[in-house]
Amino acid sequence: MAVTDIPTGFGPSFFIKTFFPGLIASILYSWALMPIVDPRWAIFEIEKNLFSWIIFGAIFGMMITSLDILIYQIFEGLRFWPNRIWWWKYNKILNNFRLLDDELKKLQYQIKEIKIKKKDNEKELQKLMYKASILSSRAREFPHDPKEAFFSRRRPEAATRFGNVLAEYEQYSEKQYGMHMMVFWQHLWLILPKEIKDELDLRGASVDFLVYLSFIFLSYTLIGGIGFYFQSNMWYIIRSYNIPLGSFFCISLSLFLGFLFYQVSITQLKSYGRYIKAVFDIYRAELATKLKIDINITNLVPEATEIEKWQKYRKYLLDYKKP
Repeated sequence: MAVTDIPTGFGPSFFIKTFFPGLIASILYSWALMPIVDPRWAIFEIEKNLFSWIIFGAIFGMMITSLDILIYQIFEGLRFWPNRIWWWKYNKILNNFRLLDDELKKLQYQIKEIKIKKKDNEKELQKLMYKASILSSRAREFPHDPKEAFFSRRRPEAATRFGNVLAEYEQYSEKQYGMHMMVFWQHLWLILPKEIKDELDLRGASVDFLVYLSFIFLSYTLIGGIGFYFQSNMWYIIRSYNIPLGSFFCISLSLFLGFLFYQVSITQLKSYGRYIKAVFDIYRAELATKLKIDINITNLVPEATEIEKWQKYRKYLLDYKKP
């Protein structure tokens, strides 16, 4: 769910996030289902299938893109998660975060002790600082929440790692400046230079591409598993037993690839989120000028009056309440 939204043209982002995922889905789904409809169909007859793959690839791609929010919400843990499974997964993430937070607190205390006592132990200090930087990087995947008692001043909000990474950068502008992202992003987008828009568009498309591929392969565990089960040429005799090996192979490989693309998408999502944060950091002053909001921005760190004004104008834009 890149905030640049659905592509409006046929540029690079359209092919990255719409056409290529749709083409892959078209090839995979036809391999699993077409032999059931037409036993003479063969996936390796590329010259016969290419045109239909391209057509259905574009159709599937547009369908997947239109389901963008729904797919992201599934990955965030917001849709179609049974309550018990959600809480089990959330508590697991929360417990792991507590361990991470406690370890980070212990390392920072050890670093402080070495510095205070001025021990001549440079190697040990560098080792501890390296470990602390790794743990700090992992902790920054979670939303900032200074009201909580955690040492890192962060806390998991979602039942998935993907959901927490997304929530962390979506909440950044509001927690730093009082600018609710879903309110002010469209206004900010309109004043961005074209090269910045193009850069964000491509980076957002790369995240969407990986998320869609993960969704396609995870859904293919069901579609391909059932499709190959009904194909006689996917059954193999092993020690006198006729086993639907095609289904087992499809399910195993699809689950592996789905999880792999899911993990890679998180890395890309973190990178994309840093760009979104930077846009608010750099262009919020220009947005205030364009909207004729009387805010004197002279520093990256906002004053309390700036935060209050952004919050007031958010209410104006959402609920028509004049500031």
